[in-house]
Amino acid sequence: MKSRSLLACLAAVYVFCATGQANAQAHNKADQAQIAPVSNAAAGRVTGMVRDPMGALVAGAKIELKSASSPAEWTRETTREGQFTFDGVAPGLYQLTVIVSGFEMAVVRDVRVDAGRETVVSVTLRIAPARTEIEVREENEPAAGHKVSASDQGRHRNLGELAAEEPGVSLRESGALDGAPALHGLGDERTKVVVNGTTEENSCPNHMNPLVSEAPMAAAATMRVTAGITPVSMGGDSLGGTIEIDEPPPVFASAQEKAYEQGSATGFYRSNGEYYGGSVTEWAATRRLAMGYTGTWDTNNDYSDGSGHKVTSTYAQTTEHTITLAAENANSLFTVEGGYLHTPYEGFVNQQMDLVRDVSERVNAHYRRTFARGTLDARANWRGTWHAMNVGRDKLTFPMPMWMPMNTHGREMGYSVRFELPLGSRHTLRAGNEFDRFRLDDIWPPVAGMAPYMGPNAFVNIDDGRRVRLGTYIEAVSRWNAAWTTLLGVRNDTVWTNAGPVSGYSSMYAADANAFNAAHRARTDPDFDATAEARWTPNAAWIVEFGYARKTRAPSLYERYAWSTNWMTSGMIGWFGDGNYYVGNLALEPETAHTVSGSARWMSRGDRAWELKAAPFVTEIRNYIDVDTLATTTYGMSAFAQLEFANHDARIYGGDLSGSAELWNSTRGGTGTLSGVAGWLDGERTDSSTPLYQMMPLHARVNFDESIKGFAAGLGMEAVERKRNVDPHRYEQQTPGYTLFNLHASYRKGAFEASGGADNLLNKAYELPLGGVNMDDFMAGMWMGTIKPLTGRGRSAFFNLTARF
Repeated sequence: MKSRSLLACLAAVYVFCATGQANAQAHNKADQAQIAPVSNAAAGRVTGMVRDPMGALVAGAKIELKSASSPAEWTRETTREGQFTFDGVAPGLYQLTVIVSGFEMAVVRDVRVDAGRETVVSVTLRIAPARTEIEVREENEPAAGHKVSASDQGRHRNLGELAAEEPGVSLRESGALDGAPALHGLGDERTKVVVNGTTEENSCPNHMNPLVSEAPMAAAATMRVTAGITPVSMGGDSLGGTIEIDEPPPVFASAQEKAYEQGSATGFYRSNGEYYGGSVTEWAATRRLAMGYTGTWDTNNDYSDGSGHKVTSTYAQTTEHTITLAAENANSLFTVEGGYLHTPYEGFVNQQMDLVRDVSERVNAHYRRTFARGTLDARANWRGTWHAMNVGRDKLTFPMPMWMPMNTHGREMGYSVRFELPLGSRHTLRAGNEFDRFRLDDIWPPVAGMAPYMGPNAFVNIDDGRRVRLGTYIEAVSRWNAAWTTLLGVRNDTVWTNAGPVSGYSSMYAADANAFNAAHRARTDPDFDATAEARWTPNAAWIVEFGYARKTRAPSLYERYAWSTNWMTSGMIGWFGDGNYYVGNLALEPETAHTVSGSARWMSRGDRAWELKAAPFVTEIRNYIDVDTLATTTYGMSAFAQLEFANHDARIYGGDLSGSAELWNSTRGGTGTLSGVAGWLDGERTDSSTPLYQMMPLHARVNFDESIKGFAAGLGMEAVERKRNVDPHRYEQQTPGYTLFNLHASYRKGAFEASGGADNLLNKAYELPLGGVNMDDFMAGMWMGTIKPLTGRGRSAFFNLTARF
């Protein structure tokens, strides 16, 4: 009840701040003094023009120019001729933002200003799609997404933790590098993850290498999250939405330079678990050619929870290297990226196995060309993953450690081709074609002296598993007038899956293997998606969005082809962290979700000093891939189930609330802001009226932030209601509610930035509602006693230092 009361108070604070700041804001704005440009001979000049997709000049566009190394910021509007000018600008790097109602916001980064010279920036706008979406964002950059900062690297262990701070997003705890975000309760493979424009598949029966871990925090530049209704151009074969992660774009020399060079170095440290690491970046470029390098390294030990208990198997280490080559001319950009990711070890406290080695190599090529009318965007990718699981160093200390090597090899290749073509001044047509081919071998070597359970032969879990997807889409974005914008799109993704014959460690597995090998294993799943969205902007204070989406997802290789009903081997399948045992099902049908969603955004006129957004939704899912119980067993005081993946109908519904209010803004007092998000959802199987697994309970985050002259500080509060609705089929456990407080501060001057703070400031002991169970503690007690939910991290101080050169 305490958590529920607190959440009610947080909502009341939001409403008060959103409605009570208008009068105070007028006085604060009167006190605000804009930082004036320098006017001496050492200053530069920024000019340019803004055009719509048809090439017509755009008058009245808002142009913001913001320094990358100081608080300097200026605002202009384009003239009737679509032109803008900033005089007396100090030399350095700047970000230029163009905002026009009805168009996507355009952001031009790394605008270089030199003394005594004029920098020309020309911007062509794109018609904005009508989206009911949740975005990870920085300040007022909804279209550009969140720019992952150096302080983010110090505060979060992975990109999943960063995404979980947004409305509609919850996080299923896994390894230190591997938080798996869920969008409106639909996570893992139900969420589309796009890294540098390409999608990827899991190469592990326990999903110990989820896709967000393929882009380490330090290597990511921007991230955007779209939950719920998603345009078909943002991906198919998914239900919940899309997470887009992009690494830094190539940087070229300006027209006045022969060569350009920039770099940065970052180091960070977290006290709880001795988590530390760093990254370096370096770019060298001419006007047309560029080469860049990014390297990261992270390591951590086991953390302690708020009661001082050591949570074992939460250690990890990873290294990533990326080299990028790029070439551009006036109308095109071509890049080739090669990456190498090595994770020598990572513990998983809520699994029976740990990651003992993971190597991922990738090559991505990207070509983008702008024509007189429209653009072409083409990508090609290849990725190879070599993955090994076994008993990690913490589990080796148990009284009866299990030794069970498991090796997988995944190979993936594909392409995407996308066209965008303006059709007059009101409409834009988007069309594309995508292809992805994934192959997987999952083989578990025999263990000497362990026949017939784990020998004398290798256990072939998946032999030459194949998942091939071919997708085609078309969508139209229309701006009918100043108030109405619509998006209509359709998409088809055909998915072909198959797997070769399998075999067990010995003849004791022969019955299951023979039945699987005799069955028809090839499947063809035709998926059809459709999206219809509309945005109504009656005035500068309101934005109303609503829409419908039909989304389809075909089963994964493990959901369909994990064949063994043996208790020990089926216990090695399952990415849910619940200690249960999972068996695949050849008869699975694709999931089909029908989502109806809307949102209303209320904001102050003109300066957007405050904003409040509410977004309800409901999703009906036919053939939701859940489980049926094959058998149950009891160890000590705890029950476990052997479960077969099975189709059932389901429903998920809920709502998100987000907002912000500028409490004050003046030269002396800086800027004070109150912001936050809240979310609630519920899910049930409609055939049995039982709760769906791992639905996040009512939760909220509220942050107060103050910034002045390069210094920023903030206090955050996170509250989570008690988790009462649990899945009886998987023996999901209830968790109590809790409230956490976090503190952070940063200071930036010139090329240096330092940040620090503390998470879980009061060292609260709490259980994670989506963390699964602590298998390490249970196995260390000889599988006796009562299994307990995983506990979260106790107090942890962090520090981060970044230098740019």
